[in-house]
Amino acid sequence: MSDQPVAGGDELGLGTDDFRLINRSGFGDGLNSYAHSMAWFKGRLFVGTTRGVLQMNKCNLPTPNMLPWPTDWKKDVYDYDRRAEIWCYDPLAKQWTRLYQAVWVTGANGQQVPRYIGFRGMAVFQGGSDAEPCLYVSTWAPARAPEPPDILRCEDGLSFQSVPRPPFGANVRSFRTLQPFQGRIHTTPTSSSAVIGGVRRALDSVGSESTIYCTDDIAGAKWTSANTEGFGERANITVFEMVEYHGRLYAGTVNPRGLQLWRTEQADKPPYTWKKVLDKGAFRGKHNEAAASLCVFKGALYVGTGIANGGFHRQFRIGPAASEVIRVWPDDSWELLVGLPRETPDGLKSPLSGYGAGFDNLFNGYIWRMAEHQGWLYVGTFSWANVLPYVPLNVWPEDVLVLVRRWGLDRLNRDMGGFDLWRTPDGVRWENVTRSGFENQYNWGVRNFASTPHGLFVGTANPYGPEVAIQRHGKWQYVKNPRGGCEVFLGHRRGPNE
Repeated sequence: MSDQPVAGGDELGLGTDDFRLINRSGFGDGLNSYAHSMAWFKGRLFVGTTRGVLQMNKCNLPTPNMLPWPTDWKKDVYDYDRRAEIWCYDPLAKQWTRLYQAVWVTGANGQQVPRYIGFRGMAVFQGGSDAEPCLYVSTWAPARAPEPPDILRCEDGLSFQSVPRPPFGANVRSFRTLQPFQGRIHTTPTSSSAVIGGVRRALDSVGSESTIYCTDDIAGAKWTSANTEGFGERANITVFEMVEYHGRLYAGTVNPRGLQLWRTEQADKPPYTWKKVLDKGAFRGKHNEAAASLCVFKGALYVGTGIANGGFHRQFRIGPAASEVIRVWPDDSWELLVGLPRETPDGLKSPLSGYGAGFDNLFNGYIWRMAEHQGWLYVGTFSWANVLPYVPLNVWPEDVLVLVRRWGLDRLNRDMGGFDLWRTPDGVRWENVTRSGFENQYNWGVRNFASTPHGLFVGTANPYGPEVAIQRHGKWQYVKNPRGGCEVFLGHRRGPNE
């Protein structure tokens, strides 16, 4: 296959049959839960994993109310090998290669722990110390690791070296977005930890500093802040996503009162001057807690919303509620494309697509990722339907009980347990690609897209491995799950000989 774009996609878009599975079972290890980062670099696809997500969630505070726990688990999550990995796919050879595995380090209590348990973001960027564009990777350090996360740098497409982190505090445990803009790269921390009973534990996967750090030289570690903390508003827990649009940098926050969207007015040198574009969750309030995804498509900025921690933010008791898609124009006006009608200071906003929140699916807690590919916008969700078998009946929302009574739990989980993938040519007309995680109920989210000359890559979040709890003859037992662990699909219009 050449590096020329695949023909035919502009007119027809990609359907279910155009996608084929190129990685299953977490690269052969079900502990590889998330394809958490993805980038196209030097003619190959790079994927960074996060490991043991449900095993780790068992230790979270507060612990999710699930019985039995969906996956095998140990009292001490550090008894699992959670060393995060970076894999590379050569589309010409159709071959995966593991290029990097995190090392063991000595934790504060003398125990061997992974240096990294996840790689949450990737970007190709050329800084002041780089002879050519390099691949940079943001990392996630476990709570017991002796050092906060730093950044990995790859120049040759084969080897990775650690470079200094931005100057955030010692309690920061991860950061995700790496966003180039005007010759600088920008990032923000997205989780923190604290000491409880003498043990350092992660308290929240999103709460941290809400400062954007930027530099024109990652390897040289010349970081500085690009905004005031939380844009001067304490309710902004963190900046979740950033994107360049219309010559400006846009930043979306997590805010228990409702997400905010900010853009630069002056960005010649940091700190920048910022303007608020959206407030109060686009006037939906707390049920649009987070700007979960941002994507530029055909002259507009698309904002995908969500509620942190899988559509139900236990720390703040927000949700569950389904997500929305909002479209923002360069003059700061906005439209509701998918979501709930409501009165706003600009009048009544109704969904232009006709679809309610979550594309009329109450389980779609995030619009997790969006990408443009050959003239179409592809939108992937996170669905929490697959946790229903493990959640006590008395905590199910009434609308869920109605569906279970109508369909039965088995059918509901089979048909709606996996993520949704949708496509649109204009933001108004939408076509469904899959409602079932490509017929894998354990694929609970689209975690990444990569639009490439070889097609559209889709990386999933799938934490149901290596073993999953299933019910047989009225008893729960853990069995090997051949479809547990992150998966990667490649979508392109196939030729007659494929």
